[in-house]
Amino acid sequence: MIREIGAAACNLLSATSAMYFYPDKPWLVTARLRNQITQLSRGGHRATHPLVTTTLPPERRLTHSLPGQKDDEEEWDRERAAVASSGPIHMSSLLGAESADDDTFLLSDIMSRSESSLDQPRVQPQKLQLTEEVLEQLRGIVNEANPETKYSELVQVGQGGFGTVYRAIDSATGDVVALKKMPLCKRSRKELIVNEIRIMKENRHPNIVNYIDSYLVDEDLWLVMEYVDGGTLTSVLIRVFIEERMIAAISRECLKALDFLHSRNVIHRDVKSDNILLGMDGSVKLTDFGLCAQLTPERSTRCTVLGSPYWVAPEILKKKEYGTQVDIWALGIVAIEMLEGEPPYFKESPGKAQRLIARNRYPPLRMPSRMSVLFHAFLHSCLDIDPSIRWTARELLQHPFLKTAVSLSVLPEMIRIARRICQAMESLHTNSASTEQHQE
Repeated sequence: MIREIGAAACNLLSATSAMYFYPDKPWLVTARLRNQITQLSRGGHRATHPLVTTTLPPERRLTHSLPGQKDDEEEWDRERAAVASSGPIHMSSLLGAESADDDTFLLSDIMSRSESSLDQPRVQPQKLQLTEEVLEQLRGIVNEANPETKYSELVQVGQGGFGTVYRAIDSATGDVVALKKMPLCKRSRKELIVNEIRIMKENRHPNIVNYIDSYLVDEDLWLVMEYVDGGTLTSVLIRVFIEERMIAAISRECLKALDFLHSRNVIHRDVKSDNILLGMDGSVKLTDFGLCAQLTPERSTRCTVLGSPYWVAPEILKKKEYGTQVDIWALGIVAIEMLEGEPPYFKESPGKAQRLIARNRYPPLRMPSRMSVLFHAFLHSCLDIDPSIRWTARELLQHPFLKTAVSLSVLPEMIRIARRICQAMESLHTNSASTEQHQE
């Protein structure tokens, strides 16, 4: 009944909301860069708001703060003027690793935030011996050919806790691919690798970074996937202000991927901006299936405490059994992240953030009055503390908020703006370092 009432209210709001006008070039860049460029080399944390704002035509806001939510106007305005310096702070990827009996609560020795660039590892995994059983399983599903003769011109484009990603060329076809080299000794649960490959091979979708091939080279796994040329959503949202209609568009594409996975009883378990890739063709794709789980009739829920600290659902932290709805919570956090530049509690340590997530009924919002009613309704549909009331991916695809989405054709320009800002920051840091060295 609650869900039906909520849907009816959303439809009514959608019918009465302002009409949107989309000119040929809806995204305009403000002239902040010139005024703020001299600040770029200052120290700081991950930018909570971007340097350059992309702006859509004005629209009528439909609501003020929700009950109990207070706007921090002064902090918002100060932080919108803040400048990304050496790059964002990143958290470790994992709360824990899949245990043998799938119920072990593993936390925090490896969870510490440190200042790093987007391509630095987030976690220092444990080094364990690779068992012959796992090697035998991998040999049964990987390609036995030598990948070093098939792929050439490798250029590193990223690095994570469990491997390094390269842009490579398929010598036979000339196609560009993404090649991820993963030292298996860094995985605390080797069976997850086998699970990851099997799930990727069996689940192909336009909104998923699709599997191409895999190889076992000594004790390293080489995973070949389609190449997505726009980088991560993180690399955009920390530098460019994303307005609601683009948030709706990106959320819609992510929900398509989640609806597909959930319909096949797959939980992703690590939905976050780092694992959403953007294409220069306007595509949005979910990636990194290293923590995914395949549900079965015999095992329809999971209870392992794992995921990324700031996006993890409260039921996981409370060590309750959970299903696909944990991905919906994480997507709601990503939606907040797109608007505010970081997930809730990001300034807290991972441990404290987890306690707050488990204790509070709803994540705090910085500026709720600057959000439309439809966006509020969408977030509440994703972030209900009770997963049985939380909307499913299929239901959310019909949410009125998504009907406000702008065309994804404007996404490439956002990516280019973010890249120009990144290049400007790198240039300023280089010049600053050179100047300091000369002065010494």
